[in-house]
Amino acid sequence: MSKLAAPLVRAARLVARLAGCLLPAAVRRRVAWKIMAPFAVLSLVVAFLGSYLTTQALTGSLEERFTNQLAESARVASDAVVHREAEHLAMIRAVTFTEGVPEAIVAADGAALERVIVPLAANSGTELVAILDAAGTPLAAARLADAGALRYEPAELAEPQSWEPVRRVLAGEVDAGGDKFAGIVGGADGLALYSASPIVADGRLVAVVLVGSPLDSFLPAAKGEALADVTLYDGAGRPLATSFPIAAASLGAALAPGAEGTAPGTRERRALFGREYELLYGALRVRGEVAGFYSVALPTQFITVANSATRLRLGALFATGTLAVLMAGLLVSRALTTPLASLVGATQRMARGDLTARSGIARDDEIGALASSFDLMAETLEQQHMGALEALVSAIDARDAYTRGHSVRVGHLAKEIGAQLGLDATAQQHLLVGGYLHDIGKIGVRDEVLLKPGQLSSDERLSIQEHPRIGLAILEPVGLPPEVIEGVGGHHERLNGSGYPRGLAGDDISIYPRIVAVADVYDALITDRPYRGALPLERVFAILDEEAGRGLIDGAVVEAMRAVAPSWEERRTSDPALGGFQLEASNVTPLRQRRRGRRAA
Repeated sequence: MSKLAAPLVRAARLVARLAGCLLPAAVRRRVAWKIMAPFAVLSLVVAFLGSYLTTQALTGSLEERFTNQLAESARVASDAVVHREAEHLAMIRAVTFTEGVPEAIVAADGAALERVIVPLAANSGTELVAILDAAGTPLAAARLADAGALRYEPAELAEPQSWEPVRRVLAGEVDAGGDKFAGIVGGADGLALYSASPIVADGRLVAVVLVGSPLDSFLPAAKGEALADVTLYDGAGRPLATSFPIAAASLGAALAPGAEGTAPGTRERRALFGREYELLYGALRVRGEVAGFYSVALPTQFITVANSATRLRLGALFATGTLAVLMAGLLVSRALTTPLASLVGATQRMARGDLTARSGIARDDEIGALASSFDLMAETLEQQHMGALEALVSAIDARDAYTRGHSVRVGHLAKEIGAQLGLDATAQQHLLVGGYLHDIGKIGVRDEVLLKPGQLSSDERLSIQEHPRIGLAILEPVGLPPEVIEGVGGHHERLNGSGYPRGLAGDDISIYPRIVAVADVYDALITDRPYRGALPLERVFAILDEEAGRGLIDGAVVEAMRAVAPSWEERRTSDPALGGFQLEASNVTPLRQRRRGRRAA
């Protein structure tokens, strides 16, 4: 076995390497493949080696199994005759000792006898039963006409007194087996196995009970028990009846014994009816005496079928085992790789700038510890990142005392609008950051323009309108997510194309700049400005609805803003972090003077 196993193992390893070479490199590098590969190789080696060796061991004994099956079929066929004879004797005893039978025999009352024997025959499944008088003349005889309905009909027996079992009973013979006799007799309906017994009254024979089983029905039943075709022969070796589906006239030519004869224990292989059969002969014993011979026949295809069935069962067994091992490997692989995939996905999202990414893994093993450490790191980075952004935008807003806190409020408000619109947590985070940074480009606008108290010239107005481009240029090397960049660069774009800096319109403007634009306009209207006081909420939404109607801003975003306005206003007025810079009197420029210069901002 070891000599065979070694090359098989090497071959399996080679197949595994070749299969691995055919897979893409990305697949071969995956942890799942590295976990599954040993399971797969080991399973295939064990399945192939085990199936081969087991099949060889089992198929080597098929001939012996065939011989044993043939011998068992012969024993069962022989026992079938003995059992049927025993059933006959049981029926004979039932008839003999049934009350009223002797009186009906003495009175030669056939109708009364028939009323007795038919129920007894139906109870035992007897096919033919008859009562003969002391001369062998039938007094009553019934034959099973319909097995399903247990219907019996009168039977016509031709000269039963000449039949060997009946003749010996009528002659009063007694031998070592007693006064009951049996044998195979040919009648008008064909051959049958009969048993006969005397009924004696006052020391004299008054009747004969005759029970029979036609061979046409007995042999198919024997075939079903022996699982082989059964053929009966007389003492001279001539075929009498068979379970093969052939006409009686063809028995001699088709089933005559070969040169070896019908000696018990003889085996021969013959071609019968287009198939190869193995025949085993035995002595047919009735009442312990040899009454002829029998043969059982099995197709040699049994060996082939058994071989195929064995291979099929073994293949199914080892396939099931292999599948179980692979499934176990798959479960182990999934238990490891699924959380790893979640962790990898979270790290990739974070690498793309999504600081809200979390692994979502809760385990108490090393993977859980790694995921927990990642989540803690991500949370810390997010807090630090957002803190740095808040400090940055606060510094930007501090240049203009009148817009202090504007960028922080726009970021938080944009996030709330996004939540109202059903955007996920990642998109909401992009809106928060985009709102924070939407005016970062004002760093590049000179103070004398940004803070100019009077009317802006055309060039100065264009200079301020460049702050989205300046913001994009500042953020380009930072590597922020594109959604954030869209919010920074497009919050002054308008749906009808009248915005700046690029004049985008319609679907060219994504949801991010649309939300930031509404949040920007809302906060500008709802808070104090040097050129006007804060507008009431009704007036703010009247202006927003008007701009939406003119195709400037997104009406759906305005409706989302309307839905979150009550909770937002409560938060804005109660959260110091969102409050505006409180102007001192000395810092306030006259309202009319500031109004002319600040409208364009």
